[in-house]
Amino acid sequence: MPGIPSLVSKASVTATPAAADLYQRYGALVLRRARALLNDEQAARDATHDVFVKVLSSLEAFRHEASPVTWLYRATTNHCLNVLRDQSRRGRVVPLLRALPPDAAPSLDERLSLTTVLARVPDELREIAVYYYLDQMSHEEIARLTGLSRRTIGNRLVEFHAAAKLAADAKEAVR
Repeated sequence: MPGIPSLVSKASVTATPAAADLYQRYGALVLRRARALLNDEQAARDATHDVFVKVLSSLEAFRHEASPVTWLYRATTNHCLNVLRDQSRRGRVVPLLRALPPDAAPSLDERLSLTTVLARVPDELREIAVYYYLDQMSHEEIARLTGLSRRTIGNRLVEFHAAAKLAADAKEAVR
């Protein structure tokens, strides 16, 4: 439980006119992103709050190399992936995929497999896999967002595929 001084400092950071403006402009974007990744309304609202507290307390770290939208999008993605990883470690089944039409809905097995693979891979692979598979971004778009080269994006997706294959092989061995 945070102490009163940290709560007061967080409250003062978030009580500025700039904070209100940032939230008014980008709050809906952050909430939509959190909903898409967490697939849970309350968890998405909590994540939105947490993202803004983190972002507002580290405004000096914003290098203005990217737009605020890109910065918030990436901060939200990373925060939500951490939430999913933590939930996975606690043994909760987290539906990671966006709501799909009923005829295209993934089975529980598929959701568990994706959640398992995402929980087992390093953060840099998880982030790129989410951008590629869930957001359906191109290698070029991911490269711009992350500041990595297209070649690195391709290599990390290859690594992710290898991790997914290992998870699938391990699942088959258990059967």
